Amino acid sequence: MNRSFALGADHTTRAWAATAAFMLALAVVITPAALVDKRTLWEISVWAKPLKFCVALTIHFATLALLAQLLDPRRRAGPVMRGAVYLSVGAALFEIVYIAVQAARGRHSHFNTETAFEIAMYQAMGIGALMLMLAPFVLGLALARERGAAPSGLRLGAIAGLLLAPALTVPLAGYMSISGSHWVGAAVSDAGGVPLFGWSREVGDLRPAHFVATHVMQALPLVGLAADRLAARHARAVVLTAAAALSTLALGLFAQALSGAPIWPR
Repeated sequence: MNRSFALGADHTTRAWAATAAFMLALAVVITPAALVDKRTLWEISVWAKPLKFCVALTIHFATLALLAQLLDPRRRAGPVMRGAVYLSVGAALFEIVYIAVQAARGRHSHFNTETAFEIAMYQAMGIGALMLMLAPFVLGLALARERGAAPSGLRLGAIAGLLLAPALTVPLAGYMSISGSHWVGAAVSDAGGVPLFGWSREVGDLRPAHFVATHVMQALPLVGLAADRLAARHARAVVLTAAAALSTLALGLFAQALSGAPIWPR
């Protein structure tokens, strides 16, 4: 347990940790632009999306770097994990560069089918998103298959979160992409949305379900860690119950969005 969150010096850990640090630094750089640049897309700052993605990718890669410490160092340095690192980091850099460039141009990066180039780039971003979700799935499988590791709520939470997040996120994101919008209804503005998140308060919005699905990856390890400290004998039951509850919540939010009902009506 003591070594679980002590970052190792292996390639996998260093690459994921460095990517998290880069995304955080980029968020700091973008923030002044969001305050100064008055241009908008969907009635919010053109820099809102790249800023949100920087924060999300910081959390994503920091989580991967931390949870990778539960894996034997030799397996962390193996070819499978290296492949997951290269694909996920490459995808993240591609996505954030394109999103930032489009923001600077005053153009949408997502759901943009106005030009052949933007159609192709949006499709490439879809592949990139799959690569971002492949990394936790590979890490989760590696942890699940590792023999001889002491069972714990943290370990079970990590495995469940790393496997469940892609399983929930990929179908939800795929549906959103095919739909051509994160709204279910007639909204054409993100102004006046839920504070901090920007989710619509007027029509159905697919993003809350996507948010919960993606962040199962962080929530379940934290639940497992808390269970180890507060209810170690029941840690497994606590983690599995939390996994079922979060899955139900994600699917419930998805169903609510499809009905056209906002998560927080005005």
